[in-house]
Amino acid sequence: MKYAALTLGILIVLLCIAELSILGVRISRGRLIAAESMPYEVQRPGASHSLLIVGDSTGVGTGALTPRDSIAGRIASEFENTTIVNVARNGAKVLDVYAQLQETEGRRFDLILVHAGANDILYFSPIRDLRESVAIMLESAQKKGDHVIFLSSGNVGLAPAFFPPLSWMYTCRTRKARRLFMEVAADHGVQYVDLFREKGDDPFSVNPGIFYARDFLHPGSEGYRYWYEEIKKQS
Repeated sequence: MKYAALTLGILIVLLCIAELSILGVRISRGRLIAAESMPYEVQRPGASHSLLIVGDSTGVGTGALTPRDSIAGRIASEFENTTIVNVARNGAKVLDVYAQLQETEGRRFDLILVHAGANDILYFSPIRDLRESVAIMLESAQKKGDHVIFLSSGNVGLAPAFFPPLSWMYTCRTRKARRLFMEVAADHGVQYVDLFREKGDDPFSVNPGIFYARDFLHPGSEGYRYWYEEIKKQS
């Protein structure tokens, strides 16, 4: 019995080492993808509409095969009379997105698209502090845009980059953050686009090779297509 327990313990340790090694490789790939990514924007003199995009790597379009495949690129292709300003940055948390909004001092936009919250989930920002941070961010966005749309990530814990028990923790954190995001958005009259899905309903986890980038964390081109269609359906 003692030897069986020892063997099981060794196997668990080896499994953890293997999982951490795989996670390290995927994080390294994610950094390379981020380094190659630039936020897509387009200046169209005389355009009748203006859009500001702020946020994290999903606002940048990190993971898309081409900038045109990002959400910003898809908007530019479909709405040709719109100027798009994109100040999103890889790794941005909610308070960083608030700082991005201050970069546009003196400008006003027809629509502001806010991508925020995923990094606060990933890096364990205290949930109790997020409510105030999100409220401050959305209030700032409303002062600069006639309309504001807020979206966060899908179910972070379902990303193939993560393994149990970390994946379970991330799913739990995503549920809590999502509930908070929806409540604060409703309090401020902001449209929240809900991308969260449980395991059985999540197309990303069903077909990860199609929907994820090669780091299995960021959306790929098809993932951004799915998200863009959800933005149009829900907003």
